[in-house]
Amino acid sequence: MPRPYAPPSVTRARPRGGAVLRTLVLRILSWRWGLVWALLLTAGAAPAAAQQADEAGRFELDMESVQGILEIQQINGWLLYDRQGQNPIALAVARPTGGQAFHRWFYLVPAQGEPVLLVHRADAGRFAHLPGRTVEYTDYASLERGLAGMLSGIGEVAMEYSPMAALPDLARVDAGTVELVRAQGVTVRSSADLVLLAKSLWRPEQRVSHYVAGHHLTQLRQAALAFVTERVRADQPVTEAEVQDFLLRGYKVRGLDGPRPIVATTVNAADPAYVTGAAGQVAIQRGDLLLIDMAARVADQPRAVYATTTWMAYVGDQVPARFTGPFAALVEARDAAVKLIEERVQRRRVVKGHEVDRAARAVLERAGLGDAFLDRTGHSLDTDLNGGGANLDDYITRDTRALLMGAGFTVAPGLYVKGEMGMRSAVNVHIGPGGVEVSTPAQTEITPLLAP
Repeated sequence: MPRPYAPPSVTRARPRGGAVLRTLVLRILSWRWGLVWALLLTAGAAPAAAQQADEAGRFELDMESVQGILEIQQINGWLLYDRQGQNPIALAVARPTGGQAFHRWFYLVPAQGEPVLLVHRADAGRFAHLPGRTVEYTDYASLERGLAGMLSGIGEVAMEYSPMAALPDLARVDAGTVELVRAQGVTVRSSADLVLLAKSLWRPEQRVSHYVAGHHLTQLRQAALAFVTERVRADQPVTEAEVQDFLLRGYKVRGLDGPRPIVATTVNAADPAYVTGAAGQVAIQRGDLLLIDMAARVADQPRAVYATTTWMAYVGDQVPARFTGPFAALVEARDAAVKLIEERVQRRRVVKGHEVDRAARAVLERAGLGDAFLDRTGHSLDTDLNGGGANLDDYITRDTRALLMGAGFTVAPGLYVKGEMGMRSAVNVHIGPGGVEVSTPAQTEITPLLAP
């Protein structure tokens, strides 16, 4: 079974990332598989390899480690780029102060040598914390001259670009900017594996923040179901939007930040993209299936990691068989996905995102429910709700990236039958130093709200 979480009681010293990467460089013969194996075997040292925090707690790049990763991958540099927030990966790595910049900026981290920042003069102060040399521009002509100078002789860079759009969550740099970089005689490669290491792997304090957020979401979910139960028992009206507002007030009281919760009754839950309140006031009534879905992280902590929760309830005293049967299949699919991850980690074998999705999907297909499984099994979690790591996906895309030590993600298969019902069974999972941790409660049966 997945290892239960034990809250850390002491702060352990963390090996400096650069030393870890230097050791890896000496041992790795084939960069991709060697790196995966090394991360699985270093028992939690490498997840922090590409990030560190200064004494004030602000996140910053461990430049030595990132350059070590570039050497392993045989890429000459990582070119970060953003314009008005279109690349959350670049923002999360560079972390401009005072919010996003107003103009385009590039930050080149070469495999060897000093980083270079190309930034508009008006925005330069937002990047003063970044190491390296700064080149300021004012107009488009000076931007193009600066970019040509920055990339002179570099040959090849990684960017948030996905060939053939195979990984849409990674594809954050627009085609025109890729063309602009290529016009400098530079080959552009995907930064997918760099992002895995520099952004998506949790540090120990991020793991704690995830558990804190998960605890609060669990308490809020319990309180919301009690609120619905009280209203229904008293024959008082209650709507999806009222429950959503109840949860949002809880976010504020508990210091959480996240998107608006989803509260959906039977037919509305059949829409995977349902937005509570968009269709007006929808009453929650006896006989309804009820889905509550939340995602949040601790507010005012820039490096806090998201947690999510999804729970299914029935507004009645006994859940009908038309709901219990499909939900039991969902639970089996969810657990099959977690089991595959656990077995691979225990055996020190690589597990890829698409393989986990396929394990869950196979269960539902055997149950005759494959046509109702209209989404991927899960997605990466880090400082963004849809994180920079591997997704559990062999449906929307085929995610061939590996789940590495330090990664966190959702395992949340769902069934959606248009005009009838929708349901999900979800947990959060973290691959920690001691193995696989299921970090949020695993629902096994639909909760009957009016049971004696």
